[in-house]
Amino acid sequence: MQQAAIDPAVMRRAWLVLVVVSLASFQTAMSLSIIFVVYADLKESFPDASEAELSWIINSFTIVGAATLVIGGVLGERWGRRRTLMAGIAVFTLASAGAALAPSTGVLIVARALQGIGTSLSLPMGAAIVIDAFPVSRRGTGVGAWSANGAVAAAMGPSVGALLVHVGDWRWAFWMNVPFGVIALVFIRKVIQEHRSPQTPELPDRLGALMVLAGVGAMVFALVQSREWSWIHPVVLTTLIGGPLVLVLLAWRSMRHRLPVIEPRLFRFKSFRLGNYGMLVFSIAFFGHQLVGVNYLTIVWELTIFEAGLLLTPVFVFTGLLSALSGRWADRWGPARFVVAGSLMWTGGMVWQWATLAGQEDLVAWVLSVTLAGIGSGLVWGSLFAVMVADLPSDVLASGSSVLQTMMRVGNAFGVALAVTIIGASLAVGQIGNLGTSYIMLAAGGAVTAVLGFRCTRPGGQQAPTFQ
Repeated sequence: MQQAAIDPAVMRRAWLVLVVVSLASFQTAMSLSIIFVVYADLKESFPDASEAELSWIINSFTIVGAATLVIGGVLGERWGRRRTLMAGIAVFTLASAGAALAPSTGVLIVARALQGIGTSLSLPMGAAIVIDAFPVSRRGTGVGAWSANGAVAAAMGPSVGALLVHVGDWRWAFWMNVPFGVIALVFIRKVIQEHRSPQTPELPDRLGALMVLAGVGAMVFALVQSREWSWIHPVVLTTLIGGPLVLVLLAWRSMRHRLPVIEPRLFRFKSFRLGNYGMLVFSIAFFGHQLVGVNYLTIVWELTIFEAGLLLTPVFVFTGLLSALSGRWADRWGPARFVVAGSLMWTGGMVWQWATLAGQEDLVAWVLSVTLAGIGSGLVWGSLFAVMVADLPSDVLASGSSVLQTMMRVGNAFGVALAVTIIGASLAVGQIGNLGTSYIMLAAGGAVTAVLGFRCTRPGGQQAPTFQ
């Protein structure tokens, strides 16, 4: 069926908004992949820190962000989307300077947590501004292009991070965010118009946000500390049991609270529900692979950080290229089929790496497998965003995108925690240790996402909730 004509001026304005918002989100997206590459340099700078302690430099960002994203989305409707976007970028930029100056892992972990708060303010607003700028029939294209920007930034992260470490050290990766933040603030003020909700929304359940932080944080803590302290350690057992219990209580509370931190009614939309489940599972596999890959290349193959960064780049490059295309294809043919195809390609890439694991270098197998995985992940990311927004009313887009980003961050944290737990200290030069088990997890994540995508293609009526 032919799509209705759209005023070219509307589309020009939409693309201009997309470019400016993408500039604002570029630094946060690049930081996601840079941190994995500079991880090895952090080990050298803080030799007395344990593997579990170092993992919190990654996970403090994702866990704090997961707990505050939904609140950030509501604050944007209260304060104004442009103002909140600018506030988030300012916090992230200042926190980046603090991380670059950090004298210890403790200070660095706090700075990373503040970065997470900054992105909780900026990301939901960026997504809502972009989605609102595009006509409904072009949402998939707009969201796909926006997610592609993040993927391109992430694609540059490994090589840029490796280069920065090569000429300096890990601190340069944080200093880089400062000029990006200043430039983004200038352009946002000039181009983006302010938007506020007609009614001032109340803040959602603050206790619920703390429960997200406590539940996810406890589970991640139990995972990363289990190898060092053992699974039967009282603290590990308590957090391993207490974390899921807190999240169950959160679900119960959210169904009864007037303003829950995660709106249960959104999950009545089949596309939104399955899209978020897919985002959680695929994020575990995708981000888990980044830590697994860095450790494999730098420890088992004894490559330099610069070399490892270059070898990780293909997965992000093809993710960026395919994310933009999959969003456009989703508008024409529906996103679910691309979720299935991309997930299976990701699984194939992980199985390929698993089958060719060896102490000696096999660069051809590595490059081909990460290229296949990158193409698959590009199809998945763009399509999952399109699945999520397919049926949401415009007045809950900010809340919906916040939930999706929360799922991504929770998956990020669990992916890193599981990789740290499984690998532990088992790797050595020429010895793959527990990498085989890690790749089972990574391949399984893609397979489960494919099943969820397949379920989106099956008929099933939407149960539209009422939003007051």
